[in-house]
Amino acid sequence: MGIMAIFILSLLAGPIGSIDEITEFPSVHLQAMEQNRTDQIHEVLTVDNSGDAQLYGTVFGFLPYWVNQTWLQYDLISVLAVFGVEMGAGGTITNSHGFPSTFATAMDQAHANDAIVVVTVTNFSGSSIHSILTTNRSTAIATVADLVNSTVVDGVCIDFENVQAADSENLVTFMEDLRAELPDAHISICTPVVDWAGAFNYSELAETCDALMMMCYAFSGSWSTVAGPNAPLVGWGSSPESSSNMAWALCDYVRYEPEVHEKLVVGLPYYGHQWETAGSSPHSSASNCSTLFYTTLADRAETYGPLWNEESLTPWYRFNSGDWNQGWYDDDVSLGLKYDMVTMAGMQGIGIWALGYDGDLPELWNQLETSFGEPAANDLMTDNLEECCTVHGPSSYWHPYTEDGQYHTFFFTGSISSGPDVNWVQWNFHLPDSTAGYYLEVYIPPSGAAAVTYHILHGSVEDSVTVDQSAFSEQWVSLGGPYNSEDGLSVTAGDHTGTGGQRIVIDAIRFINGTGIEQSFNYFPMQFTVSASPASSFTVCSPDGGQLKILDISGRTVTESNLHPGDSWMWNGNAPAGVYFISIDGNRGFSSKRVVLIR
Repeated sequence: MGIMAIFILSLLAGPIGSIDEITEFPSVHLQAMEQNRTDQIHEVLTVDNSGDAQLYGTVFGFLPYWVNQTWLQYDLISVLAVFGVEMGAGGTITNSHGFPSTFATAMDQAHANDAIVVVTVTNFSGSSIHSILTTNRSTAIATVADLVNSTVVDGVCIDFENVQAADSENLVTFMEDLRAELPDAHISICTPVVDWAGAFNYSELAETCDALMMMCYAFSGSWSTVAGPNAPLVGWGSSPESSSNMAWALCDYVRYEPEVHEKLVVGLPYYGHQWETAGSSPHSSASNCSTLFYTTLADRAETYGPLWNEESLTPWYRFNSGDWNQGWYDDDVSLGLKYDMVTMAGMQGIGIWALGYDGDLPELWNQLETSFGEPAANDLMTDNLEECCTVHGPSSYWHPYTEDGQYHTFFFTGSISSGPDVNWVQWNFHLPDSTAGYYLEVYIPPSGAAAVTYHILHGSVEDSVTVDQSAFSEQWVSLGGPYNSEDGLSVTAGDHTGTGGQRIVIDAIRFINGTGIEQSFNYFPMQFTVSASPASSFTVCSPDGGQLKILDISGRTVTESNLHPGDSWMWNGNAPAGVYFISIDGNRGFSSKRVVLIR
C-alpha cells in the first residue's frame, strides 16, 4: 500500500538561523559552600525515617554538611550524595567537612532503606581542575578510591565545575581511570545546565558513569538584574528560542547527545531567592538578593499570599515594606510539572539541591512519592524530548523552541533544495502491542513553512506522506494506517524538500491502535475551544459535538463525556496538577489540545 499527499510549496530561499540567548550561570554549589565555610553539624534525632515507598526512577539527593538531617525520608531517596569533600590542585583532600562522621547516621539510614550512598568530591577552579586531571591525576584517583574503600559509601560523585574546554578529553580520561580503579562503585558526575564551554563530552562520560547529574538551577540569582525563578520550566527569555529555562536545557542535551536519556538525572532546586524590586510585577528590576531555603520561602508565601506565574510555571510572592519585594521559588506543584517532563522524556530521574532545605514540611516528599511511587505508564505518542525520537545531522542546525509544542517544546531546522538530507529525524514507538496495526498522526507546531515528507517504515515496506506544515499549524495530521507493527514501525523525515530556506518544525507523533477502526476514518481535525478560569478548571466548547476525553500524560483516560453540537462542558475534576490532553472524536474527525492543570 502506498500513500502520497502532496501540497503546494511556496518559494523561499536562505538558511534558517537561531536567536538563542547565551547566558552563563555561576556555581550554586560553590556559593553555598562559601556561605557555609564553618561546619554546622546539627544534632540528629533518633527517629525512624524508614518507609515502604518503592521508587520508579532515580531520586538523587545532595545532603550538605550544613543542614539538619532529622526529617529526611530515606525510602524516597535512591542515591544519597553526602556533600562535600574538597579536593585541591594536588589531588589530595583539603577539607573533608567532617566526612564521614558528620553523615554517619544519614548514611546508615539510607543503607537501611536500600539507597546508594556516595561522597561528593568538589573543586571549582578551572586551573586547579586542570592540575587534577593531568599532572596529579594518579594522586587524585588514589585519593578518591581511598575515600570509597575506607568508608561505608558505595561510590563517588565528582563535582568539578568551571572545567576548561581544553580539558574535555582529560576529564573523560579521568573518569575512565576512576572507573577502572572502582569497577563496582556507583560513579556520577555533576554536569552544567548548559555546557557553553564545550568541556563535557556527555556521550563518553555516560559510557563510564552511572549518572550525569545535570544542575538545572541558577537561571536567576544574586547576579540577576530582574527578579525571577531560578528554575523556570518554560519562558523567561526574550523569545521561545532563549536558553532561559529547563525545557530549553533538556532540548540542548537531547540534540547534542540523543542517547544520554538513561544516564541523565535532572537536578532541581529546593531553594529560591528574594529581591528588593522596583515594582510589583514579574520581570521588575531587582537588587539586594537573598538566597533562602524552601521552608522560609513557603512560610513567606503563606504570609503574603502565594501567586502563580503562568509564564514560567512557578510560584512567587510579593509584598511592600516601603519598597517592593519579590520571592521566587519552586513548590510541590511546579516541581511536579518538572517531574512530569523528566518522566515523559524517559530520563533516569531527578536530583535535589538540597536535602534538608524543606525542613519538616511534608509536601515536597509527598510530591516525590506521587511522581515516582509507581511506574510510568506507556503513553500514546513519541515526543521530540523522548529517547525514541532522535535527531541526526549537525546538532547546531537543530534549534530548541519552548512554546506551543507538545510538552512545551519542539525543534526546528531549515530545508534544503537538493539532497541528500543533511538533517533528519527518526521516531520509534513503545507500542503496547507489537503485533497490532496502528494509525499514525504527526503534530505540527506553529511556524512550520516547508512541505515535509514523512517516511513510514513498517517491516520491509515504506510509505510516504508529504505534509505542507504551513497549512496545519497546531494540528494533528494523519500519516495514514493502519500500519502493521509486527516487523517494526518507525517514521523518518529529512530536510531535503526541494526548496531551501524554509522552516521545518519537528515535534510529536502519536499512534492509535487500529483494532476496530474503519480505514475510512476521517482525520479532518475537529474544531473546539478550551478556556481556563481559573487554571484549576477548563471549559470546552465544541460546535460539532463528539466524544470528549481527558487523557493524562501517560495517555490514560481520566474522564470522558458525550457532547452534543454547540455544547459547553466544564472539567473541574479531582486530578493532580500536570499536563493533560483534551480530545474530541466526532463524525467530522479527531483533534486534541494540550492543557496544564494548576492546583
